[in-house]
Amino acid sequence: MQLIIDDYGAYLGQKDNLFQIRKKDGTCEEYSADKVEQILLVKNSCISSRAALLAARNNIDVVFVGKFGMPEGRIFPACLGGTNLIRRKQLEAGQNEKGGKIAIKLIWAKIKNEEFFLKTLNKSRTAPLLLEKAEKISAIAEQVRQMLGEKFDADRVFGFEGLAAAHYFEGLSQVMPIEKRDQEGKDAPNALLNYGYGMLYGEIEKACLFAGLDPYLGFLHADRYGKPSLVLDLIEEFRPVIVDRAIITLYAQKQINESDFEQGGDKIFLSKEGRKKMIKAIMERLHAKITSDGRKLELSVIIQEQARRIASFVKGESEFEPFLYRW
Repeated sequence: MQLIIDDYGAYLGQKDNLFQIRKKDGTCEEYSADKVEQILLVKNSCISSRAALLAARNNIDVVFVGKFGMPEGRIFPACLGGTNLIRRKQLEAGQNEKGGKIAIKLIWAKIKNEEFFLKTLNKSRTAPLLLEKAEKISAIAEQVRQMLGEKFDADRVFGFEGLAAAHYFEGLSQVMPIEKRDQEGKDAPNALLNYGYGMLYGEIEKACLFAGLDPYLGFLHADRYGKPSLVLDLIEEFRPVIVDRAIITLYAQKQINESDFEQGGDKIFLSKEGRKKMIKAIMERLHAKITSDGRKLELSVIIQEQARRIASFVKGESEFEPFLYRW
């Protein structure tokens, strides 16, 4: 279960083994700590130290979520799964061919997942551009794959990624009202993407930490000072599978309307109702079960496995294979 504290003035407290959500209207809801997996605290809500300690003792992730869905802070247990060995090997990998190999494979998987998603969308629609763009993306993916036998060049990888993304969003324009990807969030579809990616970012960060990895030691986004570059690396292969799929579904089911957004200067933000819809849609995707390596697993579990696979690879225990989702 996930607790979302999103009401103005809401207070998360503790009583015995229960979390108590007290609201401004005087109502109180109680939830057993045994059934809670994560707590999301949105602006204008607060948590008591006793509730925070109860969460830590039960290994419950507590996330303070910002306006764009990005985690601005979180509470973890004092002991995580990390070791100095993993982080030392992770640092070494960033300075040798292992880091480059991880980076190329992650971007290759992202581009292939974009290709597969467009081809899937094309099956139920008459939109020739979807298939046309998917084929162009496929050709780019092959160019990225061929880089595995060459000296790592981050600029070339970014170049291929950007070219594939341009084709991808042109394809998505056939099924949702988006012209191009805009990280500033100046229209409704990009506001949804920003919030969804922010939520996914938090899930990836958690997986890295529990795998013993340093979120700030990445391989492709390595030069992003002050940014959790490993999170930015690992999130790539999951963007189309989790966030983009969730948003396309919302549009297909006609669940998106003007009341889901608010204007803030030249930017668009999600309203409280819009955030609720987006959180629900992303959580449904994270808990969706798919077949991976012959097993039925939730996507949230696969994210954790991918982080652990990176840890195993940098330690020299096994090969790293990226995540491909066949729709």
